Amino acid sequence: SANDCVQDCAGTWGGDVVEDCAGECGGTSFLNSCNQCVDEGTEGSCHFNLDIAETGLSTLFIFLDSITGLDIGDEIGLFDNTGIIDSLGTEGQILVGVGVWDGSQVEVVAIESQDLSDFGGPILPGYVSGNTMSLRVWDVSNSEELSASYTTSFGSGSFNGLFSNINEVSLIDCDDENQNCGC
Repeated sequence: SANDCVQDCAGTWGGDVVEDCAGECGGTSFLNSCNQCVDEGTEGSCHFNLDIAETGLSTLFIFLDSITGLDIGDEIGLFDNTGIIDSLGTEGQILVGVGVWDGSQVEVVAIESQDLSDFGGPILPGYVSGNTMSLRVWDVSNSEELSASYTTSFGSGSFNGLFSNINEVSLIDCDDENQNCGC
């Protein structure tokens, strides 16, 4: 075969054994949804867990590689403070999109709510169109969740079915009594 002239990590010519994310030849570790290398049979844990289903409607938030306020591994949580949180149409704070900062551009898709009850269908949780995205960050280096402010180079930061480019993020220390972060 075409691969006969290449050794795999075990030293077998034409073999197909590869290193896992932990660097173990033939290992079973993998990258989980938070981009963490974990052992097979475990998922590891992400701080932000998106518990709502996709509805077919969304807004894209593009976190540009110009961002200096995040560290690699920080988790990004997109919230709507007055989104639809359940199948009854109740409004409240809801997590609608998650991502992990890796130092390069990260795209996070936020899920829009859908009310199909007029047609005998369900009410699906998600953001409410027109609301402004609220950003929270799991600071992996300090193991704490922080509110964050952001600036955009394109778009308004609102849930509008289009997209916004986020060009900077600033973490807000909720322990600082001079910060009004709603913690």
